[in-house]
Amino acid sequence: MKLQNHVFVGVDTHKNQHTACVLSCVHQKIASIETPNNPAKFKKFIQEIRSVKSPDKNLLFGLEDTQGLGHSLSQWLLDKGYTVKEVNPALTKRERHHSTNPDKSDEVDAEAIANVLITDFNELPDAFYDANFKAIKHLNDQRQTMVKEKTKIKNRLHNLIHQQYSQYQKFFSNPFCKTGLAFFEEFPYPSDLNYYAEDRLNKFLKKQVKSIGNDKAATILSLVNKDKKKAADAKARTTIIKSLIKQLKLLSESLNKINQKLKSSVEKSQYQLTTMPGIGFKMAAMFISNIKNIDRFDSASKLARYAGLAPVEHSSGTSKSLNLKKYGCRDLNHAFYMLAFQQIGNNKNPASYSYYQKKLKEGKSKKIALICLQRRLVDIIYAMMRDRSTYKLPENISYEMFNKAG
Repeated sequence: MKLQNHVFVGVDTHKNQHTACVLSCVHQKIASIETPNNPAKFKKFIQEIRSVKSPDKNLLFGLEDTQGLGHSLSQWLLDKGYTVKEVNPALTKRERHHSTNPDKSDEVDAEAIANVLITDFNELPDAFYDANFKAIKHLNDQRQTMVKEKTKIKNRLHNLIHQQYSQYQKFFSNPFCKTGLAFFEEFPYPSDLNYYAEDRLNKFLKKQVKSIGNDKAATILSLVNKDKKKAADAKARTTIIKSLIKQLKLLSESLNKINQKLKSSVEKSQYQLTTMPGIGFKMAAMFISNIKNIDRFDSASKLARYAGLAPVEHSSGTSKSLNLKKYGCRDLNHAFYMLAFQQIGNNKNPASYSYYQKKLKEGKSKKIALICLQRRLVDIIYAMMRDRSTYKLPENISYEMFNKAG
């Protein structure tokens, strides 16, 4: 592609309004233009850009958020036949830091995006639209948000329940199991057990889970002081505990529904990632929602760079080390880390475990060996997604051989 035949438009996307910066192929600023985030106004937006550039030049667009706030503009441009590239925010941040202008504004960000579009054009992935992918993206984002919210509620409950029952962790192996939640919702303070002897409490517990041990009620009653008076602060905690448990139950029900829909969407996907040991529908959703259309990447190396898994070797004499630039997609980077760690930690994939052990025997540290395995997994995931194929264990690796090595 001859750069001199194009002008480059970087767009900083926002909820209500987008800011665009138009640059020539030599990074010369031509114009700065704003447009409402409204498809009805996008035609005028293009006309304004064309009015300030040479008529024989083609327009190339770079957007930071083509699946979120910039989705409408990205889709409109693609429908009109324009080339649209996705620009990683980390690259924009890098460009802004290297700029002589230290300010942070929409116009500065748009110019940084346009500069990245010029310098990294061939490396940037193409924007695209796929309805099922969007479903996976939305559901996966919602699932992660709900999981974080559940963690916050549990942490809050841990603190409050501990103030009510100092030895509550001895009651149940998991205080947030079905029986645990039912108990703390019914008896948020020791004095609430005043009228419960061992037999009555045992009946309550078995009503939740029939298989619970017959000695559980006796254990709990031996660890509490039922005569402890409920002061004002304890009453406040009691109210909050009941409220949080109700929230947690509702959140769990909603999360189950999200998981069911997410699993269905992943199964409808053209990618068969769940055929690889260690990848369930949740992890597959993480890969799909962050990689998106694999056809955007010409090679596994480009996917590795996008994921921040293209290690650069630094050597001095006999000393060598691998460093990773943190410019890639951090969520995708984390997904590869979790996959690698899971496959060697739970011994789920003999091929991965064998590769990891090979790197250790070569003298690499555990950290570097894990990075090498992540990079290897990039190649495998890329090939599976590119070919829309299932995972196949290498013929020279067998589970029997793996078990002997372990």
